[in-house]
Amino acid sequence: MSLINELKSFTIKKYAGPQEYFNHIHIALLIYCLGENAPRSRSALSQFLGIGEGSVRTILKRLKASSVINVTKEGVYLSEKGLILYNKLKRIFPLIVEDNIYSLAPGKYNVIVLAKKLRDKVFQGIEQRDQAIKYGANGAITLVYEKESFKFPNTKENVEQLYPSEFWSEIRSLGRPEDGDVLIICFAEDRQKAYIGCFAAALSLFS
Repeated sequence: MSLINELKSFTIKKYAGPQEYFNHIHIALLIYCLGENAPRSRSALSQFLGIGEGSVRTILKRLKASSVINVTKEGVYLSEKGLILYNKLKRIFPLIVEDNIYSLAPGKYNVIVLAKKLRDKVFQGIEQRDQAIKYGANGAITLVYEKESFKFPNTKENVEQLYPSEFWSEIRSLGRPEDGDVLIICFAEDRQKAYIGCFAAALSLFS
C-alpha cells in the first residue's frame, strides 16, 4: 500500500456518526509531529494540527487501534509501526523546515518542504498554491531543481539569481537537492497554517 493510501485509510469511518473535520493531511502532519518531537499531549497536537480535541481524539483512537501510536501518562508517541510510516514520509520529504526568505515569501512564518523526484507532478505550481490557501496559508511557491539550480516551473527562470540569499545554500546543505526534486515554500501569518498549508501543497503532488 502506498503511503498516501495508508494515510487515507485512517480517515475511513467504520460507523455512521457526525461529520469529521480532518483528513489524511492532518494524519500526515500528526505523524510528522510525533516523529520529530514526542511524546506530545492531545492538547498540543490539537493546537499544532489546528483542529479540535474531539477530532484529535478520534484520530488517536484509530491510530492506536492500528498499532501506529502508544499513549502513556507522558503523552502520545509513535510505535515501531508508526516510526515506519514516519520514515516513509521522510524519504519522500527529507527536508521539512521553518526558514525565511522574505523577498520571495513574505509571510511571518515560512515552512519549506523538499519533495524527492516529483518534478513530473508539477505543472505551474498553481495547484500547490491553491491547496495551501485552502488550508489557511497565504500562499505557496513551488520550485523545481534542474541543472543544479532552483527554477520557477513555468518560466524556467533561475530563482537563485532573481532572489539572491543565503537561504539557497542553507537548503542545499540541509536537503542536498538533486535534479527532479521539488521545493515548496508555504507562507502564512500563523505557524500552524504554514505547516498544514505546506503539507497540503506537498501531498497534492500525489493527486
